[in-house]
Parts: sequence; C-alpha cells; structure tokens
Amino acid sequence: DIYKDSMKGGSPYEIVSVITQPPKRRKRKGKITPSPVGLVAHELGIPTLSPEKARDTNFLDDLENNVRPDLCITAAYGQY
Repeated sequence: DIYKDSMKGGSPYEIVSVITQPPKRRKRKGKITPSPVGLVAHELGIPTLSPEKARDTNFLDDLENNVRPDLCITAAYGQY
C-alpha cells in the first residue's frame, strides 16, 4: 500500500497531507465526527486539511505555500 511504501527507507515519495471533507454531524443530534478518510489519516499520524470548499483561497494558499506537494491525487472529494 502507498502509505507503507512511503514509510520505507529510501522511498522516493512522502505523504505530506490528506485533504478530506470537514467533520460533520453524522446522525441527528449526534456528535461531529471526522470523515472516514480523516479518521484513518489521524490514526496514521498524517496531517489533515479539511476545507469547506476545495477552491477556498486560504486553503489553496496554505497548500501552495506551506504543504507544497509535488503531486495531488484527488478521488471523490464531493465538490465540483
């Protein structure tokens, strides 16, 4: 798996962050819970970004200036 391969010595890549939907209330009157992707990222110790909108200017600035990924893989973010 990509995560395990990235943790091996000499790996040509590193997972620098996971971008996922913001935490939401999953049930009526339930507590706010991170997305399943956010939960796994947290368990693995991967920093998580959760913008309300993927095109949010502050998020994009943070991504470009602080996270600085060489590659972004997007799958089913739920916005277009």
